[in-house]
Amino acid sequence: MTRGRRPGLGRTAAALTALAFFAAGCDGAPPEPKGVLAVERAEDGGVRLLLADCPGYAARDFSVLEDTEGGDTLSWSVHNGGAGAAVRDVRAFQDPPEGWRVTDDSLAALREGVPYVATVNGFADGRNLRGRVPFTTADLAGLGDGQVLAWAGGDETVKTARDAFLHADPDRCRP
Repeated sequence: MTRGRRPGLGRTAAALTALAFFAAGCDGAPPEPKGVLAVERAEDGGVRLLLADCPGYAARDFSVLEDTEGGDTLSWSVHNGGAGAAVRDVRAFQDPPEGWRVTDDSLAALREGVPYVATVNGFADGRNLRGRVPFTTADLAGLGDGQVLAWAGGDETVKTARDAFLHADPDRCRP
């Protein structure tokens, strides 16, 4: 007489093992920010673009643009041609920091229901390092005190504590 295994027991064990690994990796915490750029709602309701602490990073351009298809793309952008000081944050739709210049001001304010993308372009250790954060006015309105929107990968953003975002993370600082 041949001993037989109960059908499906091996598959059940494999499924339970996979579920255990998945559960260990998903502790319910939101994803960590992946980029060097974040967007926050300023005290007066305006928009501020923030850079994470990346030693040696020099931003050259900041921009906010409508993420729409068809027609003219409206955008706001500032550029540091090398004469401007290094900055850690920029107020969108405001005068640029000293030594920086406005390169496009066709977008003067955000509108409800329109998707936007904030970007930064700069260099770290002689290599190009860019950042982007897709967002809407509803995303900004949903931020709590001390929270910012940061890139979480793909077209996803994550709400995170401002202090946590600003904290240096070498993984986010590599081109």
